[in-house]
Amino acid sequence: MSLSVNDLSFTYNSGLPTEAKALQNISFSAEKGEILSIVGHTGSGKSTLAMHLNGLLIPQSGEVVIDGIKTDSDPKNLRKIRQSVGLVFQYPEQQIFAETVSDEISFGPFNWGLRGDALEKRVLDAMELIGLDASFASANPFQLSGGEKRRVAIASVLASEPSYLVLDEPTAGLDLSGVCELTCLLKSMCEKEICVIHITHDLELALNISDRILIISEGTLTANGTPSEISDMLSEINVKGLILPDILSLSYELKKTYGTEAITSDPHMLAEQIKAVKITCR
Repeated sequence: MSLSVNDLSFTYNSGLPTEAKALQNISFSAEKGEILSIVGHTGSGKSTLAMHLNGLLIPQSGEVVIDGIKTDSDPKNLRKIRQSVGLVFQYPEQQIFAETVSDEISFGPFNWGLRGDALEKRVLDAMELIGLDASFASANPFQLSGGEKRRVAIASVLASEPSYLVLDEPTAGLDLSGVCELTCLLKSMCEKEICVIHITHDLELALNISDRILIISEGTLTANGTPSEISDMLSEINVKGLILPDILSLSYELKKTYGTEAITSDPHMLAEQIKAVKITCR
């Protein structure tokens, strides 16, 4: 079973002077156990797409299918869809509401019917999974650091044991250490056969952690492929608002000037290419 988006289109304020096309004919699929990054500039339609994946928005055209269930098929199906697809908002403050970390994390599984020792275990398991000590259970989430709040927000979704985890700009506001910890967490999710859908504007991060990458520009799907394939594609196309990592720009120049074999975003491979160029130029 998988998550699939077929010819999805969505327009805000349709028919009004403020009409804005957010998504146009988007199609892709996502499999359990992979990290799929959706990359685009601010306003490209990434967040609108994320909200379609668990039924917060319903397609105006096309369809979103979660393990065989269409998000617009029957309102009664939304409960099952939202249990399967967990969405973590960009800003934890928009998601967190409870007075304690334990209450925050238990909210989802409690509403799915879990009680007693089973509920407590689910909360503690989610906290352990995202690296929060059990001592945080009684803490006020609003008094935690930005990184800790983000962990609580992720744990509150993971506690419902979703098959698909959608994260909207999860590294926003995190320092380098926080980003490294989060990327390790995302990779560990894949080992548990969870599909991670990573919404970001950071192409360099996407190239480093993803199995596949989609690039969205002005509501349309511009590119779809592995990190290696995306690196090659971006040498031939310009995407509005997308900042190329320095390492990729250097790799392009090496290939253009010296004919190196492959474009790469891997620092070790790039170092080998530079070494080979130096030897050739002696």
